[in-house]
Amino acid sequence: MRNSLLVFLWLSWQTVSAQIPAYPFDLPSYGFIHYNNNRFELVVDNPGFSSLFARFDTLLRTGNNQIRIVHLGGSHIQADVYTHRMRQELQSFYPGVLGSRGFFFPYSLAHTNSPSNLKITYSGDWLTSKNTQAVPAHTLGISGITSVLNSTTGAFTIVARYDSANRYDFNRIRIFCNTSESGIVPEIFPGKSLTNVAVQVMPGYVQYDLDQYTDSLSVLIMQGDSVARPFQLYGISLENDDPGVVYNAIGVNGAKLQSYLRCGLFTQHLKALDPDWVILSIGTNDANTRQFDEAAYRAEYQQLLDSVTSATPNAAILLTVPNDCYLFKRYTNPNTSRMREIIYDIARSNYCGVWDFYTVMGGLNSSKAWYNNGLMNKDHIHFNKPGYLLKGDLFFTAFLKSWEDYLQLVAAKSKQSNAELHSLYPRSRPANGHTEYLIPGISPSLKDTAEEASN
Repeated sequence: MRNSLLVFLWLSWQTVSAQIPAYPFDLPSYGFIHYNNNRFELVVDNPGFSSLFARFDTLLRTGNNQIRIVHLGGSHIQADVYTHRMRQELQSFYPGVLGSRGFFFPYSLAHTNSPSNLKITYSGDWLTSKNTQAVPAHTLGISGITSVLNSTTGAFTIVARYDSANRYDFNRIRIFCNTSESGIVPEIFPGKSLTNVAVQVMPGYVQYDLDQYTDSLSVLIMQGDSVARPFQLYGISLENDDPGVVYNAIGVNGAKLQSYLRCGLFTQHLKALDPDWVILSIGTNDANTRQFDEAAYRAEYQQLLDSVTSATPNAAILLTVPNDCYLFKRYTNPNTSRMREIIYDIARSNYCGVWDFYTVMGGLNSSKAWYNNGLMNKDHIHFNKPGYLLKGDLFFTAFLKSWEDYLQLVAAKSKQSNAELHSLYPRSRPANGHTEYLIPGISPSLKDTAEEASN
């Protein structure tokens, strides 16, 4: 009988399962998906992931941690469908781990698509620079987009939409902007609950503290006609101190590796977000060429990774292999397979984990199978909503499997008895009113082990 710290953590799953995504191991069965490969690799005995998984354990056992995640990429991330699925599953699989909505860019100001979980309206004349431009006109931060107010006044309103399982209210706002240069401090509403305003010159944001929670925010910016430096917006973070998971999904349509290398404030903004886990999902756009330069891709990937590790030296870093996709929307594309080898090489030399989604989805030309099964768009590059939701479920399942691997390793190393496991994970937590719970996604064999241990 094998030991595991995954025992006794989720009987209460049944009470909330109707409100959250499907049980992560009950995935639809497709012959082209390699389910056995669906786990994070190179994470066993990885210091960053050992720390990350330990923090998740503490969050579940004590309710005292907040796990902060930053997920960077291109259009797959900007749409925030599969990343929001991951956010929902992480924040819903255990009571009391909702956390907060975190960082995002109000994409409507840049006249591009926004996640459906945010409602954003605005007024005023805004000019936009993006990291996909060869020579952006304005300084860029970690969001990869900067909107500059080109009128005397501007305003925007944000409503954090929620479903039955996730409500994203907040009592602290950070507006990442150039206040230290422009001298312009945005005014927020509802102002009556505002208790403090603090300008942080480095890394460059204004923090607003409220004495009550809200799920909506209005921002007003006023600047004179002769302002020397107009107001520049780099992003917004909606926060609270509630225990749980904060999943910051940051993407720009069309972004490549070199796109994020154009972001001059990238490192200081990432440091301000202080993530425990950084996920890099970049490469689909780099692969869309007949002249793929392996040396350049490797160098740019390493340069971006150096920026990440300099800002967050203790964070777990996961590199995801891009999905199979067509070249120019028409031809089978071998470039992703070449990228896969580079990503593994970089991961091994930089102590990063890898989620090989390319192999999981079926490898070369598997995008055709996903399309034929109603999971992908005609371009054979982007997924449709069912496809993105499946990708999110696969991602979450890979996380749970890898966490399980880690916990089994800890148990094996410590040679803990089942009695000791009982003391770590009691069958009830009267203070929170939850009894006899198991982590969703626990494998049948581990569930049997848990039942045996309880006898």
